[in-house]
Amino acid sequence: MPSSFASRLTPNASRGNDMDNSKIFDTLERKLERLLNRLSSLESENAKLKSDLTAARKVEKEASESKGAAERLEKDQDAVRERLEKLIASLEAAEKG
Repeated sequence: MPSSFASRLTPNASRGNDMDNSKIFDTLERKLERLLNRLSSLESENAKLKSDLTAARKVEKEASESKGAAERLEKDQDAVRERLEKLIASLEAAEKG
């Protein structure tokens, strides 16, 4: 199955397609330049997205650490409250006795 693209790229002296080949290569060059520009744009976007992902992961880690610290503080607060309640109960018992 001959490709029309390949047949246009193959030199064909009998048809005298030197100008056609020149146009084809110019078109290919422009398309290649557009593709390279698009590649560059996508690489830049990819780098930005990687940076955003890294920042998001850092924030998530900090939030997790903050949540853990808050849970520890709540646990400590509950322990202090329990000790204070026992101390108050002991003092009240001592006053009555």
